[in-house]
Amino acid sequence: MKFISLLKKIDVFLDKHVPLLALFVVIVLLRLPNFFEPYWYGDEAIYLTLGTALREGGQLYTTIIDHKTPLIYYLAMVPDQLSFRILNLFWMIATTGFFFTFAKKLFKKTSLAFLASLIMVILTTLPMLEGNIPNGELFVMGFVMAGAVLFSNSSIFKNFFKKETSFQKNWQDSALLVSAGFMMGLGILTKVPAILDTAAFLSVFWLILISNFFDQKIDLKKLGNTFGYLFNRGLYFVAGLILPIALSIIYFVAKGHGQDYLDYGLLYNFRYSQSWPIDLGNNLINFAFGMTGKTIILFTLFILISLNSDQIKKRLQFISLYFIFTLYGVLLSSRPYPHYFVQMVPAFALLIAEIIVTLSEINKKKLLQTSKSLVLSLGLIALTLYVMISFKFRPYSTAKYYKQFYKYATAQINKEEYENSFDGVVKDNRAVSKMIAEMGIRKMFIWGTNPLLYAQSKTIPTSRFTVSFHIKDFDDYDRTFAQVEKEQPKLIIVMKNENQSFPKLEEYLGKYYLPNDQFESMTLYLRQ
Repeated sequence: MKFISLLKKIDVFLDKHVPLLALFVVIVLLRLPNFFEPYWYGDEAIYLTLGTALREGGQLYTTIIDHKTPLIYYLAMVPDQLSFRILNLFWMIATTGFFFTFAKKLFKKTSLAFLASLIMVILTTLPMLEGNIPNGELFVMGFVMAGAVLFSNSSIFKNFFKKETSFQKNWQDSALLVSAGFMMGLGILTKVPAILDTAAFLSVFWLILISNFFDQKIDLKKLGNTFGYLFNRGLYFVAGLILPIALSIIYFVAKGHGQDYLDYGLLYNFRYSQSWPIDLGNNLINFAFGMTGKTIILFTLFILISLNSDQIKKRLQFISLYFIFTLYGVLLSSRPYPHYFVQMVPAFALLIAEIIVTLSEINKKKLLQTSKSLVLSLGLIALTLYVMISFKFRPYSTAKYYKQFYKYATAQINKEEYENSFDGVVKDNRAVSKMIAEMGIRKMFIWGTNPLLYAQSKTIPTSRFTVSFHIKDFDDYDRTFAQVEKEQPKLIIVMKNENQSFPKLEEYLGKYYLPNDQFESMTLYLRQ
């Protein structure tokens, strides 16, 4: 009887959560090919290489360096790429659960939450935006959505949808705001553009204040009380936001690497965001996409949306601000990489659901509000399309990706043919990685861009950097050569597509190394 009772409870649970379970099934099915991919994607390989170095005692930002905030590298401290992909699968299942819960809070309807979540799942899973790769944006999304769920249970979120502000200041509400801020802070520690996701949720405080300010019935005393309440609640949220960042600074300072963390983990992101040259053929357009121009546009849209609370539904106000903040985040570095657009997928999915709601209300009385909502929503989508066209955005082919996997799964092509279809260097890396394992090499140096080989062979660079373009960017030639000269790696590899000479290294190779093997993409030098 107990067993039957348990089965009934399970059946009730499954019936209640069918939409969410269906989303999980979609995620698993669409991500199946992920687990059969070779080492082929550069950023993922860099994460895994740093993860390997950290597992073996390396010091992040000191003995091994990349320019993102630290959490992505600690998440990559897994044994191999397959483990990283499995982690990403479960991460995205959890992220989808958080997003579904938050969307349901916003729309109050399971069908709309499911629709928005399905859009989110498709755009963050298919290869078109590199959703099949465990990029930083996907891990950021998990933290942000967890924070969003916590925030949606707070008094601030509830007051946002009310005409009258109710002043709730108990410890549970404070804990929710601190926890929400903390999760957002973890997102920033995974990748800096998460600041823009956080700004969208902070804007709710502003929207409540501005709505109260323009309410003709309110008096100055009541407005002062509202401001005091918002300031108090905001302090808890911001405290939670700052806490993990402060803890990370204390951690690196305590380890004696505070300056390196400041230089490479935090401040370099500001330099990176302004280092990409912009030339779209028109000075005005170039200005609009520059840091000053896009900041002015963001601020203008922010003010216009904020001041139209009487003509735009509060839900659309929040979604619109979420959308423009994340679009700004996508454009932060002015690079047209597909995976950058992943950051705005949650806001886009919510906006599509909101458009459907607005269309269903066309025949109702609030025609002016409906018209303004449609103009705003479609205008934001048009703006995004303009950005994509201007940046010559090119999504990755989804059809080709699944077609190749189908051929492999049905034995139309073998494993090597399947893996080689991802990148030309995969074939050489497979052979070289086998040689490295047979020789027992743990550290080596690659001059060029091939972090894939470090990751696949689980070796550590005889350099602070994993790729040559970082050595060039930081003008780190002398220090890199000093490390190579000191550690005398058994193997040095020079990539044939590297067009920048390294005279000291070339002279060193001529004295102490012999070219051992020639591959299509690289030359291997063994120490004499």
